[in-house]
Amino acid sequence: MTAIGELVLGALRAHPGHVAFRHGSAELTYGEAERLVLGVADALAESGLRPGDTVLQARPNDPLQWLVNAACYVAGHRSAALPPGALRGAALAERLDLVAPDAVLAEPGDPDLDAWLRAHPGVRVLTDRDLTAAREPGPAVRPAPPADAVVRLAFTSGATGPVKGVELSGGALGAVATTLRDTLPWPERPRVLCPESVSGGFGNMVLPTLMLGGTFVIPERPGPDGLLEAAARHRPSVLMAMPPALRALLAHPDAASHDWSSLALVIYSGASLTDEEVDRAHALFGEVLCGVFGQVEAPKTIAWTHPADHLDPRLRSSLGLPFPGTEVRVCGPGGRDLPAGQAGELWVRGATIAHTYAFPGGTPVVDGWLRTGDVCRRDADGRLHYVNRVQDVLRIADAYVCPSDLEAAVSRRTGHPAAVVPTGPGSVAVLVEGESVLESVLESVDEAVRAALRDVPVSIDAVVPAERLPRDFMGRLDRARLAEAVR
Repeated sequence: MTAIGELVLGALRAHPGHVAFRHGSAELTYGEAERLVLGVADALAESGLRPGDTVLQARPNDPLQWLVNAACYVAGHRSAALPPGALRGAALAERLDLVAPDAVLAEPGDPDLDAWLRAHPGVRVLTDRDLTAAREPGPAVRPAPPADAVVRLAFTSGATGPVKGVELSGGALGAVATTLRDTLPWPERPRVLCPESVSGGFGNMVLPTLMLGGTFVIPERPGPDGLLEAAARHRPSVLMAMPPALRALLAHPDAASHDWSSLALVIYSGASLTDEEVDRAHALFGEVLCGVFGQVEAPKTIAWTHPADHLDPRLRSSLGLPFPGTEVRVCGPGGRDLPAGQAGELWVRGATIAHTYAFPGGTPVVDGWLRTGDVCRRDADGRLHYVNRVQDVLRIADAYVCPSDLEAAVSRRTGHPAAVVPTGPGSVAVLVEGESVLESVLESVDEAVRAALRDVPVSIDAVVPAERLPRDFMGRLDRARLAEAVR
């Protein structure tokens, strides 16, 4: 297993004169990027950091952010990142206390961050100038950290539970890069445009791009206007975005007048697209959609959907087939493997998964398998279909009863969007969306839920009309807020 630090240097040394990064009008060649990676590694060492120390970035989304991560991979530091301003006050202080960084890379001026740093005088503070200052180049050949050394501390979103600090080894991240490079249908020497943070999930796509001799483009301005501006300037062959950014682009009044003919691939991740969104994306970009599914604990490498899958109404909303090298099981509450079509928790195993949490302490892996917490079905062809999170389902006997199945049945019967919220071991509350939900509609909900459950016993505690069902930034039902609404 080749660690990510070795892969970074190998990729950058393979095409020294080619352009590796573009950001606005600025560009950086592979050779310049290599010198920056080694220079940042030297700057971190000169500050007194040693392998295993934690380096936290609170910097904007730009090429240097990824190059700092790469320097940590090469030097064996734990790299972490927080977008500037993403957390404020006590929430920021709590996260920093959990991370316990040995060094913070940031510019002065954030009052909350500055206050925490004053209270922790032993933490080194480095600015962009410190990182990029001219210095005598260090050795070109350096001792590589072992593949099992933790070089990345990533955070779960906290949307479905407490925030976790996920520790990823250099070997796991190296396996992520090679798996993505070797599996996805990349165009030759891809020109990748990505508005997402390079320290987030899509940051795992930077190294595959460079390993293929491509160029990674980061828009200079956020939002759909900045994305359109960058697309017009750089003519990407690959667009990468989470569904919220894609939806904003699809809704933009100028998107249809833009020439997207250079695109060979549009990679999205984080949630499935609706049938309507797939059709609109096909009309705008062509039939080039490619979905990638993973978790922070298994970055972007659990399953994927090919562009051809999006042409089949039965497959376009699936998570797709497992990546090569990723083993999957769909298991009931007692750990029994379930047959195709039955909903169970997704367990995965492979070279790309994390094995430890920094906080809360522990491991996501049991007997070699990552328990993802996602309830899925596997169809007869082996494709995975997402259903719910495990904490949001009913466990009756040795089976999961999934709210999304009940919601679909209620919506078909009533014509209104619905949310089903477990309230006990065998009971639910049902929320029906609509400003004018009629009493006759509410009366039919009980019948719809009973029909969906067939022989599974469940009681309905309440049926509640709701003007609007709460959703998260991905557009999914916000299960935490729904649970609060029926307490």
